[in-house]
Amino acid sequence: MADTEVTDQGAELVESVAAIDIAKASGMVCMRLPHTSRQGRRTQEMWNVPASTIGILELGDRLVCQGVGGS
Repeated sequence: MADTEVTDQGAELVESVAAIDIAKASGMVCMRLPHTSRQGRRTQEMWNVPASTIGILELGDRLVCQGVGGS
């Protein structure tokens, strides 16, 4: 289950970012995106990803769909 938190920090250079803490059996992902309805706000979502081929491919798809890491 993912946790979502609304944050209200100043403007940033990158709109959509993610950080991944990698362990042997899983990874903890934190993604920050612009808030969908509140200008200048951001949402933060954290979740675990299994260290499996399917888990990593699903993570990649999710990040691409959210515009993280693309140019």
